[in-house]
Amino acid sequence: MNAPFTLRPYQQEAVDATLNHFRKSDESAVIVLPTGAGKSLVIAELARLARRKILVLTHVKELVEQNHAKYQSYGLSGGIFAAGLKRKENHHQVTFASVQSVAANLDQFRDEYSLVIIDECHRVSGEEASQYQRIIELLRQQNDSLKVLGLTATPYRLAMGWIYRYHYRGFVRGSDDEQDKPFRHCIYELPLSYMINRGYLTRPELVNAAVAQYDFSTLTQDRFGEYAEKDVNQLLSKHQRVTRAIIEQVMEMAAERQGVMIFAATVDHAREITGYLPAPETALVTGATDQKARASMIRRFKQRQLKYLVNVSVLTTGFDAPHVDLIAILRPTQSVSLYQQMVGRGL
Repeated sequence: MNAPFTLRPYQQEAVDATLNHFRKSDESAVIVLPTGAGKSLVIAELARLARRKILVLTHVKELVEQNHAKYQSYGLSGGIFAAGLKRKENHHQVTFASVQSVAANLDQFRDEYSLVIIDECHRVSGEEASQYQRIIELLRQQNDSLKVLGLTATPYRLAMGWIYRYHYRGFVRGSDDEQDKPFRHCIYELPLSYMINRGYLTRPELVNAAVAQYDFSTLTQDRFGEYAEKDVNQLLSKHQRVTRAIIEQVMEMAAERQGVMIFAATVDHAREITGYLPAPETALVTGATDQKARASMIRRFKQRQLKYLVNVSVLTTGFDAPHVDLIAILRPTQSVSLYQQMVGRGL
């Protein structure tokens, strides 16, 4: 079967690096590609080349669908195992699944898999009780030569640091007394600057907005660099005029823009922001938004029927809308990974 897409040179290099590594070793590996680099095409190509059973895991149904669609575009048939998509198919050679659904149905994954691919693998912790580790342990019982490959744009976790130990350029990440890393080797990494300099991604322009008037420095962070919602709400309630001024500035900058994504600090903050935006052009998505309503809002935004999409921590990964050309980050975070994911929605 011929590939319907011609891989970009770096995508082919990532595929080749994976094949070369796993021909020599069973140790887990990571590929680092910036947001917008087309990880789903790399996954599809690796799945196309596979001869044995593969499980592709991710944490949100949008990415399950996206990765599955790219694979199907080769004219191949793959299964989906995700409760959120109301599909539980595990008899195909390649299965695209949500980690939550597989972890809740481990008894249905007793076959021998040769490879597990984990998209957005910075979410994998080193803890044995985590959903990812439980799945990997089960599959290793069926095949002690199981290979594990992760893909991410951000190969670090705030409480852990780098998620791998050895870099193919010779770097060693962390010290021997640190907690175990979930991955052993980084086998390929593409800098964001490469994508921007060659015109694959838009060069970002940082605008100093009135958002600087929010002062989150007095708040206490947890170990993941985040803040208690109650504390953030209390602080923001004292700055309503600032929020209004910020949104007025966002709307002014958005006059010639096509799609605007706004990342709010809390649900209350998001509702306040939404109230300052033109209602016919605006949608608000939170973790509590009904799935059908959420899908409808996202579809209308992608079709440019809506201009502003306000969200709280739900559209940082697994969301792809190439027309987005203005990002407003109105929330605090000490997580480089999260910040990079938010900015990446607009590159």
